[in-house]
Amino acid sequence: MQWLRTGWKSHKCYASLGVDGSICSFRHYLSLVENHCPPTDANKKRTTVQQFAEANTDLQRLFSVLVGKAGNYNYIRDRLEQHWSSWTEALEKTVAKYPKSMSRRKKMNILIHMGLLTEKNLHIGEKSSSGGPLGELLQWSDLIACLFLLGHNLYISSDKATLLRHVDEFPITSPCPPQDSRLRLDLIITDIIGLRSFKKRRDFLVHHKCRIRLVDSFGTHVEFNYRVYFNAHQSEFAMKGTKQKNPWGGHGLQLLQHWTFFPHTPDNGFLGFAIHSSDVEPMFERGSHKLPASLVYGKERYMWSESAKMIDILRNLTEVHATVADVNETNSLMFSNVINHGFLNSTEIASLLRSVNIFVGLGFPFEGPAPLEAIAHGAVFINPKFDPPKSRLNTVFFRDKPTLREFTSQSPYLERLGKPYVYTVDTNDEAALKDAIKSALNEKPIPFVPEEFTPQGMLIRVNMLVSRDLCSGSSVWPPPTALQSKLGALEESCERACESAGLICEPSFFPLVNTASVLESLVGCAHGDLSNSTAPHAPYNCSLQSSSLMFSCASRPPQGSGVVRICPCRDHLPGQLALCKECVH
Repeated sequence: MQWLRTGWKSHKCYASLGVDGSICSFRHYLSLVENHCPPTDANKKRTTVQQFAEANTDLQRLFSVLVGKAGNYNYIRDRLEQHWSSWTEALEKTVAKYPKSMSRRKKMNILIHMGLLTEKNLHIGEKSSSGGPLGELLQWSDLIACLFLLGHNLYISSDKATLLRHVDEFPITSPCPPQDSRLRLDLIITDIIGLRSFKKRRDFLVHHKCRIRLVDSFGTHVEFNYRVYFNAHQSEFAMKGTKQKNPWGGHGLQLLQHWTFFPHTPDNGFLGFAIHSSDVEPMFERGSHKLPASLVYGKERYMWSESAKMIDILRNLTEVHATVADVNETNSLMFSNVINHGFLNSTEIASLLRSVNIFVGLGFPFEGPAPLEAIAHGAVFINPKFDPPKSRLNTVFFRDKPTLREFTSQSPYLERLGKPYVYTVDTNDEAALKDAIKSALNEKPIPFVPEEFTPQGMLIRVNMLVSRDLCSGSSVWPPPTALQSKLGALEESCERACESAGLICEPSFFPLVNTASVLESLVGCAHGDLSNSTAPHAPYNCSLQSSSLMFSCASRPPQGSGVVRICPCRDHLPGQLALCKECVH
């Protein structure tokens, strides 16, 4: 409304749609054209007819929109085909469980560009069938499955030429939304590499900036999101003796436009992936061999390079299995007395996981999907503990990541699950490691998948994620009634403050607590005592946040600052951190 007051003359499209400078015409436009407000006249129809999404379970039709280089989609096709019945069953359950949230949903036009597949030197698509990294492709596959099942129009690309053809299907002729719904783009989902593919359509990306969603596994913190702030504070974020870089940050999007692999950064959206139950036959019956069986989590030889003592302990206590594709066994002492199966496809991996007693992490890769797969098949995960925690300040892998997260283990999320599913242990402490392995071998856990990683858990979450309006500023999700204001402990992040109360920090609620009245009621600040700050830990004490770009759940005040943060928290569904109890019905 405020912008229209001064900007309606900037393009003739506003006048052609009835805007004449009056308050009534502004309301008419915002309600009937942009659909931001309820209709002002019950007898008038919107100028754009709202199309509702209908569930779609036609797998062959989905395959037909996987356009471009066929080899890029081999893994995605295989995963979709393998789990399609699981997805369709999950859809039925989700509709039954959340009938209101799953009805009268806007049918969206969604452009999906998998940038990681455009990088020829990475060979992600080709390597997917020979032991290469699969986490990102797994997530893309599951996201595509959800969006298609939910009934949206998908424009999928994995190469630049196809992307540009899709972009040209949504011409930008004016700042007003197209009245033909077929020309209206609702979301652009890509990754950080994928943003580079839009160089020839820069204006398109700028025009749709608020519609971008970035698949961003490790997440982005506010300190790395805005170049001005980062440049002014970069010395604080560097490993000692290294030059500070920010190659993956600085995009200036809203932090909620970044979608993560695990629910680790409440400032970002949580996309996740799905773990499917499997009725595959075990490779051998668990407990049928002379020794209990272990499977080492590390499918490339380099991942084993610093784990000789750990492997020796495993050899003494278990029959050790591996799935390393790049080993010449005649030249590797590390793999002596290890049953190495080489590269296994997903079905074969599931079969092996149903046979072994424990799945043993080596400390890398960080936050992969495999430990959850193991737990889903009844194996116990040995999760290496990191002390001190690993971060961009002390670990080369994280040096350029746009996050200050501290990894306390190989999989911090799984630390929360705990026993009997997960044993988190310092693997450099031989006595503690032996004790953990022996205890884990005595466990007989029932196969388990956290709700947020089930197919139905992902479906409802994706449904809510894509419906979240980050363009108008008028989104009512999560509902403001879910707000629970909390004071953090001294120099504590809001992420931790909310978590300690059994809640989760909700970044979209910061404007609700960034007010003089809230500071007065929570902290006792008199109006005349208030000041403004752009520090990412504001609002705090008697300081209000003066930049809406700098709100952050994760930011931790400096030691010795005496800062007590004012935190916007909310509840969440059991096993589903991304959704509040009022968010779905």
